[in-house]
Amino acid sequence: MRSAPRSFAALLLALATVFAAPVAASASEGSVPPEVTAYVTGGGLRDRLDAVYGKNAAGDGIDFDDTTTPGPISRVFRWTDARLSGDTDGNATRMANEWAVPVSVGEQPVGVAIVWINLDTELPELAEFDADADAATALAAVPDAARLVRDLGSHAWFALADDTLTPLVAGSSGVTAPVPVADYLPVAPTPTPEPGASDAGFGIAITAAVVLFLVILAALFLLPRVRGWRTPTEATSSPQAADEAAAASEFARPEPDPEV
Repeated sequence: MRSAPRSFAALLLALATVFAAPVAASASEGSVPPEVTAYVTGGGLRDRLDAVYGKNAAGDGIDFDDTTTPGPISRVFRWTDARLSGDTDGNATRMANEWAVPVSVGEQPVGVAIVWINLDTELPELAEFDADADAATALAAVPDAARLVRDLGSHAWFALADDTLTPLVAGSSGVTAPVPVADYLPVAPTPTPEPGASDAGFGIAITAAVVLFLVILAALFLLPRVRGWRTPTEATSSPQAADEAAAASEFARPEPDPEV
């Protein structure tokens, strides 16, 4: 049987291991799942940023090297459909499947990464990256008790606390100072049209049908003429055919002379 002092020492060692594990700082109201934290702090986010937004052969992009550092992870909130339609009585915001992470390279802010959980794989992934250093600086200082609100219609970021809306990134919202959330009416973002694959396919089908119709029409128009051109040629195309034609004309019954 294990002695009490040894058991107590093992317990202290286990607790020390847990508290010594790296834990990403989180900001603002809202939960941050452990898998999102692991993705952001474990190198997955940096690797994906480098693969998608890193420097290419032409030298364009950002060099997400070993000095790339993620900032506080904030749960993202968006405006409710009711608020976007002008209703100020209900809830103003809703929780989104997004987490905002300000990113720095060499201790210099370079932009904001948006992480989401893929509903098919149930794994966190990089959704997008906004190369805006000012936004990265602003989102690194979101108050702990505030909701981080993403206003897609005006490309703005707000901190919402105690029914007061504070602009972090004003965008085109026109808000430059804290205002009551009830006084701000957000504009619904313009929906991005889906690629019209079916419309394009329908247009191609119509074009192909028209071309086929013209080909058939041209064939019907030219075929009788081609046959007419080939008939006399085929009749005398060989010496034998020419001799037979001459013999037929030689032994043919002469026509009587017309009466005078």
